[in-house]
Amino acid sequence: MTPGEWLVSDDIDDQTTFLAHAISLAALHGPGPWPAEGRPLPDDSPDERKLLNSTVLDGVQTHHATAPAEPDVAAAAVATITDIVAAPSDSALAALHDQLAERSALALADALVRELRAATLPRDEVRSVARWLTEHGTRRNAVALGIVILGVTGDERDRELLLTLGTLGDLTLYAVVALGNSQPDRHRAVYQLARRVDGWGRIHAVERLARTTDPEIKAWLLRTGFRNGVMNEYLAHLAATTGDLRGALLASEVGDELLDGAADILAALALHGGPAADIRHYPDALPVLIRFAELLATAAPTLTRIRSTRTITGLLNDPPPELDWPSDEVTGLATEYAALLARTDWADEVRARLAQPEGEFGFNQALSCAEAVGVQAYPQALAHLRRNPRNGYAWQWVSKRTPDHAVAALADLAHDLLPLDEITRGPKPGGRRRADDHILEIMVSTVRRAAPGTGLPLVRSALGANPVRLRRAALRTLVEWYGHDLPDDIRSWVTATAATEPDDELRRELTALIDH
Repeated sequence: MTPGEWLVSDDIDDQTTFLAHAISLAALHGPGPWPAEGRPLPDDSPDERKLLNSTVLDGVQTHHATAPAEPDVAAAAVATITDIVAAPSDSALAALHDQLAERSALALADALVRELRAATLPRDEVRSVARWLTEHGTRRNAVALGIVILGVTGDERDRELLLTLGTLGDLTLYAVVALGNSQPDRHRAVYQLARRVDGWGRIHAVERLARTTDPEIKAWLLRTGFRNGVMNEYLAHLAATTGDLRGALLASEVGDELLDGAADILAALALHGGPAADIRHYPDALPVLIRFAELLATAAPTLTRIRSTRTITGLLNDPPPELDWPSDEVTGLATEYAALLARTDWADEVRARLAQPEGEFGFNQALSCAEAVGVQAYPQALAHLRRNPRNGYAWQWVSKRTPDHAVAALADLAHDLLPLDEITRGPKPGGRRRADDHILEIMVSTVRRAAPGTGLPLVRSALGANPVRLRRAALRTLVEWYGHDLPDDIRSWVTATAATEPDDELRRELTALIDH
């Protein structure tokens, strides 16, 4: 009996398979990236509201923690696969699917690979089990672990399947590893998937491209491959080293795409102390910064280049002690970058972008560069907020630059622009922050600098809002204003709030404030 003869054709249950879901997304949106990384997934409940989806959890855990190993579970899974190979049946395959679906794919993956490699099972038959899980699976962990098994037993025939499923953000990590293990041209295969994904999926994929010598991949890394939607800092060092940023910038002609890529890479490296290797670990940093300044001197200004120059200037003015660069070179280079920021055409570019009413991202970029090029942007920021009152970055920027005597006017503006009735919808345990919640938290913190009672309607709204951190911010403001000497009207609504507060710790703090 050949492997293909005992693979069932029916789905496990009435749910959509992950493969069918991925194929439909490809038909709607092309090869990827897909909106929301392909979510919601077939096994997501309709009312599910996750603070951190599994893509983020896997990314954080692989980079900043250690997943708990489950060798016993892996051994049991391989025993089940052994039984299926010996006596295949629809029910046994479905049972394996459900067995794997209940486990953490990340915790089980490495142990499962070890157990499979140690077992003396026929490769093609195990590959057929993996294909069935990936083609018919309706639950994330089972499909992910099917991909893991396919990485051990698969070959060129599985490439398109892995690329299709791997474009779903929750499965990218597993598909990337499987492609690297099963395809003869592993860097090209991973590169194919890397271009289809964003976020943590892009990070997982590009990390597997380290030390590639493929000219096309290296060029892509420098221009756009390092961008990921999480933090460019995760991939900037890899792009600069594997992509040979120094050599690329020394070319006789450096196009705009490469120059803007270099700008973002260098800005990410300059923000030292982040989640990955940075400027301190980049041997070519000084000559690359020198060459980058030379190129900027004759290039048209863009917000990307201005923002990068601002960040690099900050690094040169206060370099970390680990940078053992000649002090005279650092001083001279800092002067060159300061001269770039002083150019009138750079200030004109920022002013022009601040004047554009449409779009939030470009405005925020310009706002972040304004002071560096000598542009006074406070009036434009206030005008922008009246048109776009949910721009949290602009509120943060304005609040930090509002003098204490003008906080009351800013609080009045927030009162007029924010949907306080909607925000004050009653406290709940936990809760996700929305843009309005974040803005109200900014303002509740800002009014602490002003006279007690400034912006009091904002504080009262926050005290009755969700999430808990917003209510906690309101409590802190009241404590800083009044201590335990609360005015009677404020004491009455703090008492009412404490009576309905679902968070135990915050309820105790509210009670302590009014009982003192």
